[in-house]
Amino acid sequence: MPTLLLVNPGSRRGEKLYHDLRHRLERSLNLVDASLTESAFAMAARLKDGLMAGIGRVVVGGGDGTLSHAAKVLSGTPAVLGVLPLGTGNTFFHGLGLPSAPDDLVPILASGPVARYDVGLAQAADGRETVFLNSLTMGFSERLVELLTRESKDRLGRLAWVADFRRALRKTPTLTVQLTWPGGHDQYETRQLVVVNGRTVAAGIRATPASSGQDGLLEVFRLGGPSFFSIARLGIKMLTGGLLSDREAHHRFVSEVELDVTPTLPVNIDGEIWLTPPIRCRVLPGALRVIASSAAGQS
Repeated sequence: MPTLLLVNPGSRRGEKLYHDLRHRLERSLNLVDASLTESAFAMAARLKDGLMAGIGRVVVGGGDGTLSHAAKVLSGTPAVLGVLPLGTGNTFFHGLGLPSAPDDLVPILASGPVARYDVGLAQAADGRETVFLNSLTMGFSERLVELLTRESKDRLGRLAWVADFRRALRKTPTLTVQLTWPGGHDQYETRQLVVVNGRTVAAGIRATPASSGQDGLLEVFRLGGPSFFSIARLGIKMLTGGLLSDREAHHRFVSEVELDVTPTLPVNIDGEIWLTPPIRCRVLPGALRVIASSAAGQS
């Protein structure tokens, strides 16, 4: 299968590992082109050119934001996506059930099973839209993204998120959230709203044991009320698989949802700041073909 390799040099390990990964892939599969892509626009252009040239498999190296940009082009096409986990959290990759070591991963990218994964679609009031593989969030996580620097992420990795958690929480106002979905609605206060498409909320962490990226549904919940202790308690319950049964989370499975928030803050989509509500979210079921573990189900 003709294969294209695209790596984001701005990801945590992209530029450092690019040449080694390129050589490994050249030895294992039909790699017809490869490049470092400096922007989302450049990546989209290379993907579109590759699809027109008959590329059947695209291996993308980067973090979750990079993968979402790739998914925006690849969704609905017959091309297969292979993932190299070169970002900080690598949330989507963790949901695929694949090994991260190159010696183990590259052979799977060359011949591994292909599964269909859902893609989330976010649509703003002005008509602009984008996709997300993992989650759309609003609240203290956005302040956390703003506070984090590339230097701290490189130096501390995931610990960088913990180091700035308190500061982000203090900078986040209490949000009044209004949600509407087919047949229902809800309203509550929180400092963290989460809409999940994929199997995991963060690297290796599921919202519930039933979380999936292949069920045609979004999970919508709040991570506790306005207080730090409520957020901490719900966070612990999520880590232990108890969020679904906790009424304080207001957890729902829905195929689509419209959200509005007061005061208005921008949302975070797969680690990148986007637009402000009102925003409508829905699922594109099985829109993306991805190389995954055999346990994910083949397609």
